[in-house]
Amino acid sequence: MVKIIRSGRMPEHRVTREQDFAPLARPWERTGSVDVEQLATWAYRDQKVDRFATTGLHAIEIAASGMEAGGRSSDGCAAIADINHMGCRIDYSSRMVKDSVHRAAEIVAALLADIDHGRIVAFHARLGGRPEGWQQPAHWYRATVWVKPWQDAQVERTGRGTSPTFCSVIPTVTREELARRRLDYLNWWSALDALAWKLSLRSMGFTVRRPSAPQAPWEAAGEGDA
Repeated sequence: MVKIIRSGRMPEHRVTREQDFAPLARPWERTGSVDVEQLATWAYRDQKVDRFATTGLHAIEIAASGMEAGGRSSDGCAAIADINHMGCRIDYSSRMVKDSVHRAAEIVAALLADIDHGRIVAFHARLGGRPEGWQQPAHWYRATVWVKPWQDAQVERTGRGTSPTFCSVIPTVTREELARRRLDYLNWWSALDALAWKLSLRSMGFTVRRPSAPQAPWEAAGEGDA
């Protein structure tokens, strides 16, 4: 029997300035606790829980019974899912190919499914990052055409001869767009906080801490509302 188990070990990757998590197979092992953002990143980016979660009739039947699935079947539905994921058929040939996801990752995904804006958490967890673009721009407007970037702009005349000149400009970001980006960040943080609370009610074998990410980083930066 051939058995393939996802180790959960984080591959080499480019870490963002805001997120510097230690590459542990189980990120809570060193201290017995883990930041909820790190746990979500481990579950989605490294364990790939949304791709290798329970699949097939086995999971459907258990869910219909009101129970929580904890495995992965090898029926026809799962075989079709394998083809979709891998782009080819698997020749089992009296061998079993099994892909296991850590139970903690399954719990994270199950809880996020019932949390408002949980999809935002899952999206950024897959990337190992956070919502960006909430900073106020250094310049609200820029020239439509530059001669030298941020130094000389192309100007036009309002008429002929010595008529006044003007410079056509466009916004780098609108205040409405900046407000939307900040709302996305707030929704992401709130969903993470809700996930930490729900996980605290579970017997996980380790402690899940609230997000260490600032709730409204623009306030700490003294930027205020958009």
